[in-house]
Amino acid sequence: MSLFEIIKIPNLVSTFDAKLGEIIHEDLPILSKIKAHVIESGGKRIRPLTHYFLTQLLGYSGNEWKDVGAIAELIHGASLLHDDVVDGAELRRGKKTIGALHGNKTAILAGDYLLACGIEHLNKLHDPRLMDSYTRVIRDLAVGELIQMEWEKNPEITISIYEKVIYGKTASLFGAVAETAGILSKSDTTLVSELRNFGERMGMLFQKKDDYIDYFQDTKESGKILLKDFSNGLYTYPILLLLPKTKENEKKKIKTTLAKSKKNEKDFQFILEIMDNYSTKQTILSSLEEDVGFLLKFLSRFPSSSVKDLLVERIEGLLK
Repeated sequence: MSLFEIIKIPNLVSTFDAKLGEIIHEDLPILSKIKAHVIESGGKRIRPLTHYFLTQLLGYSGNEWKDVGAIAELIHGASLLHDDVVDGAELRRGKKTIGALHGNKTAILAGDYLLACGIEHLNKLHDPRLMDSYTRVIRDLAVGELIQMEWEKNPEITISIYEKVIYGKTASLFGAVAETAGILSKSDTTLVSELRNFGERMGMLFQKKDDYIDYFQDTKESGKILLKDFSNGLYTYPILLLLPKTKENEKKKIKTTLAKSKKNEKDFQFILEIMDNYSTKQTILSSLEEDVGFLLKFLSRFPSSSVKDLLVERIEGLLK
């Protein structure tokens, strides 16, 4: 049984959706539509589920995991509304975005409103440590987006800069869902810090795998468009790992090709061949294996349980 198959037993996704419905107010008719859109947009609810399973791993027996996990999803949903405006996206998961349906101004204000609802609800839990954790995430999201806007498609971007973007936009929230699991479970400060580090490493791993899929995974298996990031001229992990290894003429051609507004089959063939020549796929897989090893080592300290087995299975699955 996979990590996400277990949700069919207690129906955790429905639990989080119900909590989202409770948290998001409906002060105006348009906000009713926003609320429905956020809940019905689906997604795997990876962040709240990760929070829940870590609370169980830590022996937590209360019910506030519903609130804290749902707020994580709310923050994620708000960030997607903002991202879609910045990216000019009209579709997400095959459905029209809020910006496409109601305009970008509405989408921006809707994202702000969701964040306000989340913080208001979080405040009712009366734990400043939970508030600190999530307000830090909101700050990191803004910083990550600003760095991305500054450096996107800039050929001078480095892995260090890219990782700052990924930290702000992905890893920080994963760190918070792990950290808050420790806070709810009344873990000591050392373990809470280690949990945050675990979550951040997981978030970075998810993004690396997503970047890997764009270049190297079968489209039928991943459900994604092959070389979409490359087509859009984005500098992601595969490109940033490749560039330092190449000769100057190759480096120049890679950057020139990435800058082209429309790429053809020869461009696709070129980038895949040069990545093969420099073993980029193997380099990324080695990095993924290192991250997975770190996460599994952390989990190994906990006693055997079905929850631990599911977390291990999910993490190991990122190498497939």
